[in-house]
Amino acid sequence: MPLKDLPEVDRPRERLLREGPAALADYELLAIVLGAGTRGESALQLAMRLLDQGGLEGLARLGAAGLRRRQGLGPARAAQVMAALELGRRSGEMPTRLRLDEPEQVYDYLRRRLDAQVEELLALLLDGRLSLLGEVRVARGGRGGVGLSPADVLRPAVQAGAAGVLLAHNHPSGDPRPSKADVDTTRQLQEAAQLLGIQLVDHLVIGDNSFVSMRLQGLLS
Repeated sequence: MPLKDLPEVDRPRERLLREGPAALADYELLAIVLGAGTRGESALQLAMRLLDQGGLEGLARLGAAGLRRRQGLGPARAAQVMAALELGRRSGEMPTRLRLDEPEQVYDYLRRRLDAQVEELLALLLDGRLSLLGEVRVARGGRGGVGLSPADVLRPAVQAGAAGVLLAHNHPSGDPRPSKADVDTTRQLQEAAQLLGIQLVDHLVIGDNSFVSMRLQGLLS
């Protein structure tokens, strides 16, 4: 039976979106990759036949030439299957994202990444679990400080699809206590971030072997 003729509740694609990929068998996931079957054979039947000799590992060992020799797979479908298998392999090699949910972790991560001689502002882009997506050096100034606007900080966060931003900057004087200008600017950034649905998680000011967390100090709403 073609996939389109199955009851919607039983179609692999709809089940994946409703229940998640873990709920599907290997052949159902492969059928989604294939998209359609061949004459007289549904995508599910084709997927089961492709997996009947060694499962996913056997399929991966075939390579491009071996896949193209399997009935029902032309160059385009063989490429789709190879791409899906390679994505699965690469996802298993991806390092676990660094989680930054405590100020001490942020300090340990950043203290060697800021130039002690000039003031720099870094924005750490976080996902919804406060895991690191990336970092952006937003501004760099002289001993007198840096100038920035909310757009300088929030534009990279929007582009990265970040759920949260964690700011950190250093004081070349060595004193980590935030100035009134630091606090005022941070609160403006927090208000702008909220309008975009982005959480300003914290702002760390780093000095000589010490730091101040504005969140822990109650300086952020």
